Amino acid sequence: MKVNILNPGYIVSALFCLTLAAVFSAAPVLSMAAIAAGGTAKGQIQYKDKTVELKYAYVITGPDMFDPDKTETTIILSPTDISSQIASCDNQSCAGGLTEGMTLSTEDFGGTVRVVYWVVTNNGMMQYSGNTDTSALTLTTDTPEKKAGKMSVDASAAEGPKITVEFDAPLTKAFKE
Repeated sequence: MKVNILNPGYIVSALFCLTLAAVFSAAPVLSMAAIAAGGTAKGQIQYKDKTVELKYAYVITGPDMFDPDKTETTIILSPTDISSQIASCDNQSCAGGLTEGMTLSTEDFGGTVRVVYWVVTNNGMMQYSGNTDTSALTLTTDTPEKKAGKMSVDASAAEGPKITVEFDAPLTKAFKE
């Protein structure tokens, strides 16, 4: 049987098959790119005369610095994609080394759990560390693999930042140290 490659039906069928092949071969690349880029954040930090628009969210875990038998979880929020920086780090302090953005976690202060946060802006020149009660943080997803929710803090009365952000952060890296 001879195939006429100029037949419109054959051309459409061949193009359809090529399109499907391209889509299915690109799907793993697209999903890996989404994972590599971390999760999403939408909100901002206003601190003094600076405003940082938060776009990316990451979760890192590792041993607690005071009790290595416990695991510490930190959410990192950034205006830029820092996934390659986190991937290249050997320890938690390297991964949290931002020049713009913030980190947040919860800390048990002798039976009272607080939300602890660190804000940095102006290329690392302006920083603020604070803590607030847990009502400032609402988690809609709280699993070892993912943290999602909202944080709202207004520490401007103490010359601190005003933070309003929603985030959906996957576990980006689990550190051994």
